[in-house]
Amino acid sequence: MIAASPTLIKNRRQTVLIADDDPALAEAIATTLDIDGLQTIVSHNGEEALALARAFHPDLILLDVMLPERSGIEVCATLKTDPSTASIPVVFVTAKAEETDRMIGLAAGADEYITKPFSPTELLLVVNEILVGCSEQLSGFRRRDVKITDLAGASDDQLVIFAHEWKELFERERRERRALEEANQRLGELDRLKAAFLSAVTHELMTPFGSIGITLQVLEQGRERLLPDQQEALDNLSDEITNLHRLVNGVVKFAELVNKRREPQPQFVALAEIISEAIQPVLMMARSRGIEFEIVLPVDLPGVYADPDLLAEAIFQMAHNAVKFNVPGGHVWLEPAISKGWVVIRVQDTGVGLTPQRLELLGQPFEQEVDAVQRGREGLGIGWAFVRYVADVHGGWVQAESDGPGQGSTFSIALPLVAGWHVINLESLVSDCL
Repeated sequence: MIAASPTLIKNRRQTVLIADDDPALAEAIATTLDIDGLQTIVSHNGEEALALARAFHPDLILLDVMLPERSGIEVCATLKTDPSTASIPVVFVTAKAEETDRMIGLAAGADEYITKPFSPTELLLVVNEILVGCSEQLSGFRRRDVKITDLAGASDDQLVIFAHEWKELFERERRERRALEEANQRLGELDRLKAAFLSAVTHELMTPFGSIGITLQVLEQGRERLLPDQQEALDNLSDEITNLHRLVNGVVKFAELVNKRREPQPQFVALAEIISEAIQPVLMMARSRGIEFEIVLPVDLPGVYADPDLLAEAIFQMAHNAVKFNVPGGHVWLEPAISKGWVVIRVQDTGVGLTPQRLELLGQPFEQEVDAVQRGREGLGIGWAFVRYVADVHGGWVQAESDGPGQGSTFSIALPLVAGWHVINLESLVSDCL
């Protein structure tokens, strides 16, 4: 109920015995300590307090000097001369403010002496200092960080109200914290269910491709006996199956990353070779749609330390989306570059572009561009999410930019530049790709 941080009391259900002949003040102190789960025992006379101390051996005793039946000084001295209770800390909380009274209290064995009217903050700090056993830390905390809220002038009723208000505040905070923890646990469980679902579904999706491939081979063997339109249909079927296999394979890799079952296997690789292999299927797709695909490769391009399969798939996904969401007669540029210790692979297109709202949703699996769905080019929406995963597992980053609908987009993935790795001469490779 005080302005001090509740985390100061490292609670293990420690017990505090409060002995004061003023019931209202004893209730205020008890409520304050109850805020953080301390167990409190309240007594209003000395004889009872002595019996309770012997029976329960509390971790701390807050003791008024002026008590009926037996004074606090007597209670303290009796406890301190008894080996079984001598180790119990005692703090006097009293209206006797003279220095001689303080000396008598400390001589009776008290560990601290606080005079009434007192600041509840100071009392709580003393309790923490004794229970936690970090006097130096608390002393510094008391000097530097605590804004003392002196309630010395408050009435007993005000102290009780103040204590109850703080108790309600902290209980509400605890409830909210528990609700947040439970929500996080539910989210974690949903993530695990999603990963398990992806794993099971992708396994079943990959199974038919074996028999489909054999069937295509049989059809290809009898190609000469087919009519021209049948041959064209066979070619289209083969392309569609190839694209579908690549799509499903991407889902499999994504599921493996989500499940943490596929650990990256990095090695030093020539970035130019990875790019060349990754974009070959996209180049054919671009030509069939009348989209110009330009690769801008520096003559001396460094290698990278990465998992070649994952990096190739990430580059393919970026290039594939740049063509997929483009318009006939559009343009795509792919350009790797070195920037401030990073190897940045940037793919820019003149396609449909993205709204700010769509940019915020990027990277979330199964989120699709609405226009693409309307045009019948829908996918599973995992391309950019996969790229982001690849960047994360390699210690890199991604970036997506667009000036708006119809203004095209730019997508980038960056990997750390490895010092000392040799550069690759790309003159022949550039001519091959272009």
